[in-house]
Amino acid sequence: MKILTFGEILWDVFPQKKEIGGAAFNFAAHVAKLGADSYMISKVGYDDMGRESLECADKLGVKRDFIIVENVPTGYCKVTIDDAGIPTYDLVKGVSYDNLTVTKEMKKRLLGEEFDAFYFGTLPQRGEITKKTLEDVLSYVKTKEIICDVNIRQKWYSKETVENCAKYSTILKISEEECRVFEELGLVDRIEGNYREELCRRLADKYDIRYVILTLGKYGAMVYVRSEDKFYVSRVPQGKPVSTVGAGDSFSACFVYNLVNGAAVEDCLERAVTLSDYVVTKIGAVPDYEPGLLEKCR
Repeated sequence: MKILTFGEILWDVFPQKKEIGGAAFNFAAHVAKLGADSYMISKVGYDDMGRESLECADKLGVKRDFIIVENVPTGYCKVTIDDAGIPTYDLVKGVSYDNLTVTKEMKKRLLGEEFDAFYFGTLPQRGEITKKTLEDVLSYVKTKEIICDVNIRQKWYSKETVENCAKYSTILKISEEECRVFEELGLVDRIEGNYREELCRRLADKYDIRYVILTLGKYGAMVYVRSEDKFYVSRVPQGKPVSTVGAGDSFSACFVYNLVNGAAVEDCLERAVTLSDYVVTKIGAVPDYEPGLLEKCR
């Protein structure tokens, strides 16, 4: 299985330490830990965090074939966590993932490859260079599924970037906190009644999306399958959260890994909740897996 991720490598700087992160890198690292050949299109700088980023990629099994190193600061953000384990992000602009490009050699190789899934998110699209690179890659990459994870961070999103997430994806993942952004941006008409289900149906129908994943925090997640016009709802997680950083990324990785591996949707959902339920009990977005966890997640 080959999965290609496009987007940010950045460092989450906590009060006591720093951890490598970024939704895209977290996703790529988790699919690698699950057993996929995980490739990433990204950029880091010629600085200490850039060097450490490449070391972490090697350690976690993320292939560096499409990661560029240039004289530009590696991305980072300051993270504070409240008593409920909810993170707040202070992102920095003008960093490596804001200027993400693909060389001619990389493009030539990508044109000759086929991937089982392609992942991208919202944040890297804040940089015009990166947004244009993403649209170019999407025009030629050969893949079975395209997953976009909508991550609304501070002011770093727009109607165009959020709509890109919907119109390019076959699998769209959103959190309950992000539901209303589609209505606020005018991408769907005002919704009355059962908001969750109606939003999933409208997005799937308008943008021809196969699966709409809606994460529900401590209540788990639900998935809408357009071909069946059916909702699947997970069990309620049991873990006691220490930090939710990276939990959604681990969920996405596990769901996609299992889906492209041929698992039934209800199994994909169960395994994804199992992994994310484990991640919230740890500090850091890509913790070591305890013995037996991998067998439960694939």
